[in-house]
Amino acid sequence: MAQIPKDVIDQIIKGTDIVGLISNYVKLEKKGRNYFGLCPFHSEKTPSFSVSPEKQIFRCFSCGEAGNVINFLAKIESISYIESVKRLASKLNLNIEQYLGDNINVEYQKYYDLNKFVLDFYRFALLNTIEGKEALKYLENRKITQEEINYFKIGLAPDSVDSLYQALKANNFTELAMLELGVVTKSDNKFYDKFKNRIMFPITNELGYVIGFSGRIFKESDLKEAKYINTQETPIFKKSEILYNLDNAIRFIREKKRVYLFEGFMDVIASHRAGLHNAVASMGTALTPEQVNLMKKYTRNVVICFDGDSAGIEATKRAIDLFLKERLNPSIVTLPEGLDPDEYINKYGKDAYIDYLTKNEKSYREYLYELYHQDINISNIESIEQFKRKVFQLLLNATPTERELFLQKLSTDINVSIETLKFDYANYSGYIKQADKPTPYDVVNQQRMIRTIERSKPSEKKLLDTQKILIFFAFNHRKFVHIINNRNYITFKDKNFRRIYHDVKDYYQVYDEFDENVFRRRYVNSDEYNEFFTKVYQEYINTKIDYDVKYLEQCFAVITNDIIASMVQQLKEDLKKANDQNDVLKISQKIVDYYKIIKVKN
Repeated sequence: MAQIPKDVIDQIIKGTDIVGLISNYVKLEKKGRNYFGLCPFHSEKTPSFSVSPEKQIFRCFSCGEAGNVINFLAKIESISYIESVKRLASKLNLNIEQYLGDNINVEYQKYYDLNKFVLDFYRFALLNTIEGKEALKYLENRKITQEEINYFKIGLAPDSVDSLYQALKANNFTELAMLELGVVTKSDNKFYDKFKNRIMFPITNELGYVIGFSGRIFKESDLKEAKYINTQETPIFKKSEILYNLDNAIRFIREKKRVYLFEGFMDVIASHRAGLHNAVASMGTALTPEQVNLMKKYTRNVVICFDGDSAGIEATKRAIDLFLKERLNPSIVTLPEGLDPDEYINKYGKDAYIDYLTKNEKSYREYLYELYHQDINISNIESIEQFKRKVFQLLLNATPTERELFLQKLSTDINVSIETLKFDYANYSGYIKQADKPTPYDVVNQQRMIRTIERSKPSEKKLLDTQKILIFFAFNHRKFVHIINNRNYITFKDKNFRRIYHDVKDYYQVYDEFDENVFRRRYVNSDEYNEFFTKVYQEYINTKIDYDVKYLEQCFAVITNDIIASMVQQLKEDLKKANDQNDVLKISQKIVDYYKIIKVKN
């Protein structure tokens, strides 16, 4: 734990202009000796937030928040006290590393320094080489301006075998660090640049440190190359924990009290061009709880702007569920005609784009209602009933006004009186609320449910075989890797299968189709690994199975059963230790929930 002397803390507080710092987040107006503004920590219409430059403190007379510059920055940025001290000390050019001990950011500084060098290398290549002129022409044709190139720090990985490697080595960066961060690869005891002949987009964390890169091809090629390849998982780059452009967007998110969430970073860049600066992207992966919590630090209002195709719709529905679990307020905008932001802006203009986003935003209930309505067969009574139940489920936590408006719409759409629908809804909501509570029967029969869950736990052999089948799916087609990745809970317990899957996933960032020989050259670098890979790949060649999503779901069910069985084992232990009746009921409810999942999956 860092122990920073009091005199150093005092030096930071006295050296920081508290009015200047807080003015970055709050519009302040001087009244007498102090400054006043609307409190950033709660909603108010009359300013009750006071800043005293004389005492170097702030105080809200309404909600009670108070403190010095360190407290304010920590609170407003949702960071630790130590991180706040570090940021303010950095602005004062005050070195406090000697007091930080084994702080993780100090440990990772070598990685940040290396990636900063790589960024500068790519930026120089784009702006100062003949290859760079061709890349700049491509960007110009894509309507990406010089301002955007500078703002997003876009660069170029030159068409060179090892120029980046040689530059890093000349500047005393270790080969181990280069490999760890995925900027070079190693084959036959030689080092090669990983990214070649690609326009490079740096990926930063919320503090602005470069933690990875994404490279896009910009020339026609006969090679079956993936359009984009990204940095693999590294000590500082976890794709599921990063939102593209968050560091730039934080100030605008706070100002607008909302964030626009896109799928890819080109959507964010196009939106920036149109003047929408509170935009981030989920890096093209399925949204994760970690990414949701990142957004939650800065706003509770999220506008989901995913594609309108079937994959985009499924991703939107999953995102809605994640946001609601964290009590955020999701709304949705889908661009028309299958256009992405760049295409829409080029076709209709910047103002029309902003106008469309503003006027076509729907609540998540409106969005899901329209989706459900698309599937209805109005001449089939069962189809109408299914639609009605889905709408009722949507309305369980709605306000009375929302409920009334949706029931009126439902009445019109299915030609049933509002009185009948209100009666049906009252019965449905009463049944659901009762069913959600752990009944005495559930509690008494815990052991029966636990036994059922334990019986569903797969044997070690079955679990191994299932992991092997998932590897077969990965060999078969890159789309299956994408599906597996979207199931964030899927893990490979066996370290050998885990390594193959990690390498295959990395392989597909460069290639569209699996080639055994290419894979061997790039990844199989030991006798032990070669023996295991050869055995698994030969089994894949000799095994005839149907590579369809239904079979894949069966594999997911096996792994889900194993995960749930482990969780319930822990709940059994928690149940023994629980003294409070409320704790017992909560644990019992979790067991019931897991039991229901097992019954559905099997």
